[in-house]
Amino acid sequence: MDGVYLGSQPLRVVIVGAGFAGLGAATTLAKHGVRDLVILEASDRPGGRVLTHKPTGDPALELGATWIHGQTDNPLYQMAKEKGLLADDGFNMVTCQPISVTPQDYFFSEDGKLLPANEVDQVTCFFGQTMAKINQQDFKPECASWSVGKYLDREFAASAIAKSESSEGVFEWCKRIECVDEACNSMYEFSLSQLGLYTALEGPFFNSLGSGGYQALLNVLLDQLPPNSLRCCKPVKCVQWEGSPPTSKSKPPVVVLCEDGEAFPADHVIVTVSLGCLKERASSLFDPPLPQGKMEAVERLGFGTVAKIFLEFSEPFWPDDCAGIQLVWQQGPESPEGYTAHNQEDLLRSEWYKKIGGFDCVPLHRSILCGWITGLAAEHMETLPEKEVGDICVR
Repeated sequence: MDGVYLGSQPLRVVIVGAGFAGLGAATTLAKHGVRDLVILEASDRPGGRVLTHKPTGDPALELGATWIHGQTDNPLYQMAKEKGLLADDGFNMVTCQPISVTPQDYFFSEDGKLLPANEVDQVTCFFGQTMAKINQQDFKPECASWSVGKYLDREFAASAIAKSESSEGVFEWCKRIECVDEACNSMYEFSLSQLGLYTALEGPFFNSLGSGGYQALLNVLLDQLPPNSLRCCKPVKCVQWEGSPPTSKSKPPVVVLCEDGEAFPADHVIVTVSLGCLKERASSLFDPPLPQGKMEAVERLGFGTVAKIFLEFSEPFWPDDCAGIQLVWQQGPESPEGYTAHNQEDLLRSEWYKKIGGFDCVPLHRSILCGWITGLAAEHMETLPEKEVGDICVR
């Protein structure tokens, strides 16, 4: 091992991952005088799950992260505000949610009928009130071990609005949309007792970036990096660390080995990779392994899949006042029966599209609709050719 360090001056800090967490750490260190640092990014670009598509002269289209959630004590929001990068009201990207349904959100049944707005409002208001109770932990102790889906079904069944087929369909739509908000496969897999423990930052939840998109905010961070500190296409193979205070002053306490064989000695290493990456690689990424408690935490934490589907048309076929087209199924994947059926492999493959809540209009892109899909259905959708996905969504 000693030979790895010969002839090289240890970098003071190595940061693994050039997403916003890694770039934020790097710029903060640089502001405090730490200039001897390197950021190692496995992919060919920085930004992590931020991916802004911006053809020349056109407004941004966010293929990755869409919003800044919350305002108070949110460094991203403060930076965007200071730099004038936030969207005005005309650009703000919104999705149709149970608590924000408007008359401009068109709900269609499986046979193509437009559902009356008053019927939709009854169900979505009830759903919003029930979710508020859950978030406030306002349920009986004997329900604590239940899933959110089970609790929602019980409350809905006991309500006066549960008598019509359309109400059942809209309620199932509400649960599908909530899956997007919670980034989970199903509300039947989400803990009732844990949901209310999430604390959101104060202020509006959906804050959009302006015409430059998230890329404009990413550029602010990139401009603050020390010269030549970002290394893309540099996947890390192993982080070799002491696991205890250094025993020798002659060698650095940490060495980051890359897949191409290059080694980066360091005094400190900050690992900012995603939870998904840790789940896949944590057992081999660290030598010695991370403490058992941290490995168990990585294993226990949930990791969900959320994907977006953009449909672009030559001309919009929807009315000018339309905010979105919402899809209501007779038996969707978030109904009690549908959940069991749609998690079966054959039905998941043939009816993955039923997990899509609907398609929302995209501000400043008059001929584009955006749909959201989560969980196993999203993972299957991502394996399909784009043309097949598009054909299924418009058939």
